[in-house]
Amino acid sequence: MGQAAKPHQSRKRWASGEIDSDPFMLPQRITIPANETISRLFGFIRYAVIHSDAVKATDSSPILGPFVWSEPISAYRGVALRVAWRGAKGAEPVILVQLVHRDDERRSIALHASFDGADVAARWRSWGRTLALPLLLEDRQGELQAAERRLGALRIDAPQPHAGANPLSARRPMTFGVTGRPRLWPQRLSTGSRPTAY
Repeated sequence: MGQAAKPHQSRKRWASGEIDSDPFMLPQRITIPANETISRLFGFIRYAVIHSDAVKATDSSPILGPFVWSEPISAYRGVALRVAWRGAKGAEPVILVQLVHRDDERRSIALHASFDGADVAARWRSWGRTLALPLLLEDRQGELQAAERRLGALRIDAPQPHAGANPLSARRPMTFGVTGRPRLWPQRLSTGSRPTAY
C-alpha cells in the first residue's frame, strides 16, 4: 500500500515568480522575494551573488534593515531538484533548482524556478557542474537523495554489457580498408595470396 499524500499545508509554498539564472555567467546575481509568511510581512527580499567559490547575500527588509551574510560553496550540500506549490489551494507545481545548505535551510538559495518545467533539468545539471557540487533529488517524503553515485569527482555508473558485433558490418568486405588484407590475423596467415611478412 502506498503512503497517503501529505496535506497541502505541509507542502513547500512558492509565492514568487519564475527565476532563470545562468550558471555559465558567474558571478550571477539573483533576486528572491521571501516565501515564508512572516518574512513576507516584513517585506524581506534576498539579493544573492553566486560566485564559483562563495555565496554572498543580503536579506533586506524596509522595516528591519539589511542582513548581510556569506558562505563558502563548501558549506552547501549540493544542487537539488525540488517541487514547491503555488496558488491558494497549492495545486499548481513549481519546479525549483536550489542550492541546499548543509546546516541552515534558511541559507539555501533558489537558483531556478519554473512553472512549466522547461529546461529545468539542463539548468540543474549545469549548476551542479559549474559549482562542482553533487546533484540531489527530493523524494515524496521531502528527503533529499543523491541523483547519481560518485567516487570523489568521478561519476560511477552501473557496468554496461558489451554491445557485440554490429549487424551492419556483414555488409562490408572483411578487409583492412583499401589494402585488401583480411581483417583477422589467422586468415591473413592462411590466405596464401600474399607472403606472411606482408
